[in-house]
Amino acid sequence: MLSLIIFSILAIANIFVDFFEWSTVVNMIINYTTNLNPYILEIVLFLILFLALIILIFEFYRRKIKIANIASDKSGKPMVSLKTASSLIEERLTRIEAVLDPKVNIVSISKGLIINISSKLIKGVNTTEKTKEIKYIASEFASRKLGFRVMKLNYTVIEFISAEIQILNKFFNIEEKSEISIEGKK
Repeated sequence: MLSLIIFSILAIANIFVDFFEWSTVVNMIINYTTNLNPYILEIVLFLILFLALIILIFEFYRRKIKIANIASDKSGKPMVSLKTASSLIEERLTRIEAVLDPKVNIVSISKGLIINISSKLIKGVNTTEKTKEIKYIASEFASRKLGFRVMKLNYTVIEFISAEIQILNKFFNIEEKSEISIEGKK
């Protein structure tokens, strides 16, 4: 890039100062290429062609969509990032009883969204009922509050945790938060 800039400056300055003649520069390049081994020259030209094809392919490569349309209104099409939408759905799912550490991954497709949810559940919970509840709450929240069209919703239970461990974790998390707030007041 820098060499291109320097070459451009020299070419512009050459108009006024006449540092060199273009015909001598072209003759130097042609003479240099005629003195090279033709096989080396073919390899160099093949590499340049290969690099140009790779650049052309990547130019038409469709990148993954990172934002999604909300239902359009009269003023335009508002957009929400998929990361923001997944964090909002995660926040909503943490309010459900017996659901721990929900993780939401949203994939945007042309017709709508695919929502993949995974979380931990407390042992002894009816898994099918809790799955239905999680799917219902997540799809309703995504469609009604965020305005998305949910095409598919997948739910996976990662781990079952006993209720005692969950109570202990809540206790220790509350204690850590209170220590932080006390230090913040000092």
